[in-house]
Amino acid sequence: MEEKKQQKLAVRILRSVYNLIATALIALGAVTAVLWVAGIRPYAVVSGSMEPAIKVGSICVVNHHASFSKVKKGDIIAFKAGDSTLVTHRAVRVTDEGISTKGDANNTEDTDPVTSRNFIGRTIFSIPAVGYFIGFVHTTHGLIAAAASLAAFILIGMVIPDKKKGKKK
Repeated sequence: MEEKKQQKLAVRILRSVYNLIATALIALGAVTAVLWVAGIRPYAVVSGSMEPAIKVGSICVVNHHASFSKVKKGDIIAFKAGDSTLVTHRAVRVTDEGISTKGDANNTEDTDPVTSRNFIGRTIFSIPAVGYFIGFVHTTHGLIAAAASLAAFILIGMVIPDKKKGKKK
């Protein structure tokens, strides 16, 4: 009899943990969707040009709705260099020609000023190490691992007995 009580307790704890994780994932998805609509985007940092302020493997959270004309010296901005390279550097000078930028760890300023044409947005904040996860999920192996984890999570939820489902209203 005691063993059956322990099993029921273990199932209740497992169901509670599962529900907590599911709720957290749904909340994270909802927050991400709202931020996306608001023009807030995360970008993984792959070089050390902004260290120590922003370390490799961090994510930079960038406001795409930030005004180019309101950027001032010291702001960290995201912009395109060339056709597709995304760069996050600090504004060191704002002139009529554009915004001169430099990575904190670099010895020299970037060669071309940022203009309204290649400006993406202003960095709001960064989160260390999360960029490694985002970078991994964007690979084939990472996508497969994420899909398998999600499938396993759903299957576990189907297997854990739910006491409420067995009762009649």
